[in-house]
Amino acid sequence: MSPKIFRAELGELLLELHWQQWCALGVVGQVEPESHWVLDLEALVVSVSRFGQADARLLKRTREWLALNQEWVSTPRLRRISHAFTPALDPEVLVLVPDLAARGRVKTVRPVVTQPVLLQLQLRALFGMDARADVFGYLLFNKSGNSSSIARALYVDQKRVYNILVRWSAAGVVRRAPGGYSLMPDAVPAAVTEARDRTEWLNWTTTYLALDRLHESLAKAATDDRYILASLARDVRAEIEPQAAAVGVSLASADRYPGAAYLEPFADGVIAWLRRLLGRSE
Repeated sequence: MSPKIFRAELGELLLELHWQQWCALGVVGQVEPESHWVLDLEALVVSVSRFGQADARLLKRTREWLALNQEWVSTPRLRRISHAFTPALDPEVLVLVPDLAARGRVKTVRPVVTQPVLLQLQLRALFGMDARADVFGYLLFNKSGNSSSIARALYVDQKRVYNILVRWSAAGVVRRAPGGYSLMPDAVPAAVTEARDRTEWLNWTTTYLALDRLHESLAKAATDDRYILASLARDVRAEIEPQAAAVGVSLASADRYPGAAYLEPFADGVIAWLRRLLGRSE
């Protein structure tokens, strides 16, 4: 795989990944909507503020959706996640566009929150726009968690998470478990259980952050020199590897490939990772 082909395929797959997720939310597009991974709205908004710059139509459709559905976005969490990135566009600019809906220019629909992949929104419909919805969602897919680990994973305030867990413990919603707290099975509504059983949870913030670092590094390198790009690959591998491993993709070890030889197996691993995120088996 040449550096030019790697860059081109990476860019195409990144845009397809964003289109897939926005189509699941109701945006009109020509790709199959996401049907496997539970979406994370704030992580998606922050990420599209970066990658959407390469596709004006995607950015326009994103603005239209947010104009119609602002109430689903947690602005405090959006800000926390955006601080971890170096966005080319402030993600809040995407949210503050109510005039588009009023002018009848919106080509999108409201999200159907009973879709399993929109479990985050379903829980917000249940708990309100509060950290409780995201904490509950985290515990649905992770065996247990304490206030620190949950806050780090979700990019929410740790003190708020601690108070939620203490109150839920008193109410019999969670119980003490190795590593923190776990949900009581009887505390999970049947509709939520069904959605959980048909999907998988992924930390989209860390996933998109790793993709952003890779994309930014390739852009700054501005070269097709294989040796330089292989060195860059070694530098970013540590951040990317855990995210690829989370979906069952193993990146080649840099120790096995001297010099410029590492670029091709690294590129193959990155493309395999993105294809797995897109639900492709090849």
